[in-house]
Amino acid sequence: RHRPQMAWMKRAVGVLAMLALATSDDMEGEEYGYVTCGSVIKLQNERANYCLHSHDIKWGSGSSQQSVTAVEHKGDPNSLWKVTGANGAHCPQGTPVKIGQVIRLTHVQTKRNLHSHQYQSPLSKRQEVSCFGEGGKGDTGDNWIVESRNGGTHWKRDAPVRLQHQDTRHWLQTVSHYKFDQSNCGQNCPIGGQLEVMASRNAQDEANWWLTEDGIYFPHALPVQ
Repeated sequence: RHRPQMAWMKRAVGVLAMLALATSDDMEGEEYGYVTCGSVIKLQNERANYCLHSHDIKWGSGSSQQSVTAVEHKGDPNSLWKVTGANGAHCPQGTPVKIGQVIRLTHVQTKRNLHSHQYQSPLSKRQEVSCFGEGGKGDTGDNWIVESRNGGTHWKRDAPVRLQHQDTRHWLQTVSHYKFDQSNCGQNCPIGGQLEVMASRNAQDEANWWLTEDGIYFPHALPVQ
């Protein structure tokens, strides 16, 4: 009867081990200079300075799928995301992600994919962002296009990018004044103090830009062209 607890403990130890790797200074040099498929990353919104986050808590409105928010605390393991290929496509581990490439971000803890669709988000009334699927398997609503502000051919670490939802052509964002608290989420709100993450149709919004934070970056095997 103690097996579920033991499984949870093993999982927590594994995540903590990943975080220890993620914050090390060993991943320096050109071979670690790009975000690659298979890498586990954190994304911090450039303007709000909060990290993309999820947890096994469902939205109380809209799709009722797993909620996605942004948190200030960078050490939370629920802010880790694995970079994978587009729905139905394989991207080999260590392959540098190209600008314009379609990817998915799989939430490490729950194995569900960053997702959007034409439901309304609870605070800003923009487009809802959720996590969807099981075991990393989902649908085309999990696909995001990587776009660069500074040009280049590949997604460089520490370079700002924005993620455009392929199905709806909206951009992933978070805004500091859309924060969950007792007034909009109830007295026992499980996501109090966290920011809403949504998708916006405004391509020029500065809230669309994200930076890679600590992570586990797999080196690329071949020179980046």
